Amino acid sequence: AGVVEQLRAAREAQGLSLADIYERMGMDRSALSKLENVTNENPTFDTLLRYAEVLGKRLLIEVVDS
Repeated sequence: AGVVEQLRAAREAQGLSLADIYERMGMDRSALSKLENVTNENPTFDTLLRYAEVLGKRLLIEVVDS
């Protein structure tokens, strides 16, 4: 699963709604909805980092051989 899907699954596992995330991040609700529904195919790293932090998670970036 991709990063956004993992963040959504973590949010749902914690019983949090998009409104809960909105309140904690201060991000526009429609932008959050677009992020989770993959209509925003190029979210910024900062957005993903903030989302992960709200969930008590951290992001790791890894470089591997192709």
